[in-house]
Amino acid sequence: MPNNTSTIQVLTTTGDTYLNTFQRIGEDGVLPAGDVVLTVAQLDHLSEITGKKGLLLTEVDSPETVQLPVDQLDLIAIHFPAFADGRGYSFATLIRRLGFKGELRATGDVFKDVLFYLKRVGFNSFILKHGKDLDEAKGGLQ
Repeated sequence: MPNNTSTIQVLTTTGDTYLNTFQRIGEDGVLPAGDVVLTVAQLDHLSEITGKKGLLLTEVDSPETVQLPVDQLDLIAIHFPAFADGRGYSFATLIRRLGFKGELRATGDVFKDVLFYLKRVGFNSFILKHGKDLDEAKGGLQ
């Protein structure tokens, strides 16, 4: 998820959209007020967040090797670095098996043709790849 998140549209499995409210810690290291998404390396800041709590997982943050505080999180975002990288699908399945009931969001190389499959493994929100049409992508949810 990019640092500037104020204008990013989130697509849900029902086809609804809303503006992303989660922010990342800036390069200055200052924790923003409100909803915050942390990286695994920043999890020690989890208790300091005043709004909703999120975690961004990359392709190296496997739920099999990283202790995830699923009971303390409102959002887990999984970044897909490339279309051919399927680790995010496995991560989503593992996270749901761990009992995570919150918002599971796909980010990165996310587009219409993969939405149906992402939905099947437990994702319930998506941030599309830059340049992809949101209205066209909704067709991929069916």
